[in-house]
Amino acid sequence: MRKTRKLTLPLLALSSTLLLSGMALAADDKKAEPAPAAAKAPATAPPAAFTVPDPVAVVNGKPISKAAFDQYAQQLRGKAKVDSAEASKSLVDQLVMEELLVQEAGKQKLADDPQIKQQMEMVQRNLLASTVVRQMLSANAPSEEAIKKEYDTAVAAMKGKEYKASHILVDSEDKAKEIIAELKKDGKFAELAKAKSSDSSAANGGDLGWFTSSMMVPPFSEAVAKLEKGKFSEQPVQTPFGWHVILLEDVRDATPPSMDELKPQIAQMLQSRMVNDYLEKLKSGAKIEVKEIQVSEAKPAAAPEAAKAPEAAAKEEKK
Repeated sequence: MRKTRKLTLPLLALSSTLLLSGMALAADDKKAEPAPAAAKAPATAPPAAFTVPDPVAVVNGKPISKAAFDQYAQQLRGKAKVDSAEASKSLVDQLVMEELLVQEAGKQKLADDPQIKQQMEMVQRNLLASTVVRQMLSANAPSEEAIKKEYDTAVAAMKGKEYKASHILVDSEDKAKEIIAELKKDGKFAELAKAKSSDSSAANGGDLGWFTSSMMVPPFSEAVAKLEKGKFSEQPVQTPFGWHVILLEDVRDATPPSMDELKPQIAQMLQSRMVNDYLEKLKSGAKIEVKEIQVSEAKPAAAPEAAKAPEAAAKEEKK
């Protein structure tokens, strides 16, 4: 009955620094007396500074530059910390091991291997293509006006109603009709739901909370939309889950998400649209010739020796 809805909530990590300071106490018209040693706040030593050398290492005469170290550290940003001498040394160790493997690959002349060449070409093509797109997006970030305009359009499309309803779910139309008859005799909806509903909402008197039409299967949402506030369905409502008796408790205008909530998704959508437009522009200004893919009919496989006709086998025996 209820459709699942996936929500993606972005997480933001925050860090802060707490600074502690001490206070000296002095008596009126008296010379301040030093505080006891035990009462003094321990002095906090500033973090030791460290400098990354250039080159960071030399492996068999081949230097590993600080620029390579910085680029590697940038790639690991968010995955590993490089904010201490120990962490930086660990990163240098990784670069050293990588350089050793690269030198070993050179000894084995792997760069001349046709498959390696093809893979390296693919990596280069991908890097160049993605860099062009990244630079284009960096120079054409979606403006606040464009995001606001897209948000207003999205909100206009979201206009609708939200419903608060309860239901009783049974496995036959006759049972649903019996419940409706009891409700017409002033039966309590919540009590009947607890006693007779097979849905998980039975424990709460059939309460489904607030929902939109899109969150429910069509027969259920259509029946809810036709009900008056405070009324129950006088005809059983059939869905793939069974037979329902529905009570509409309240209706309100749907509340759309705020622009801050939708802003990341809207910006991403505008960027995707921008990339598509950029690619179409490149395509329209290029001379492109696409070769037709040739498809040949598959030939039947030759029959195995064991499957030869009995007549052929007999002839071979006479020979």
